[in-house]
Amino acid sequence: MPINEWSESIQVAELHNDPSFAEDMGLLANIYQHAADELKAGRTPLPRVRDTVLDMRHVQFLNSSNIAQLLRVRKLATLAGAQLRICSVTDRIWGILLATDLDRIFEFSEDVTTALAAMQMNHGK
Repeated sequence: MPINEWSESIQVAELHNDPSFAEDMGLLANIYQHAADELKAGRTPLPRVRDTVLDMRHVQFLNSSNIAQLLRVRKLATLAGAQLRICSVTDRIWGILLATDLDRIFEFSEDVTTALAAMQMNHGK
């Protein structure tokens, strides 16, 4: 998964179909798990953790395992103090997200540019 460090506080993860999707989400989960563990243990300095834009333009299907991975990464990112934003979702994937009520849990943007702007605005608050 190409993870592009867009700024000191935001990265963009370009996701693809399985098996790459599972590997990529596992990598993100490990990053956020480490940061959450350090935060929970009260260690300083804390690891630098970035908010992540999940670019899903290349994802053509989601199975239950993929959905579980999305939820796990969201939970770990929240514990680590980071935000996730999903963008560039195809109509097929959007239908799955609606059917599973994940549209109520995640933040979405139309494309990477809009997602980056929304995250930057959140950093200003």
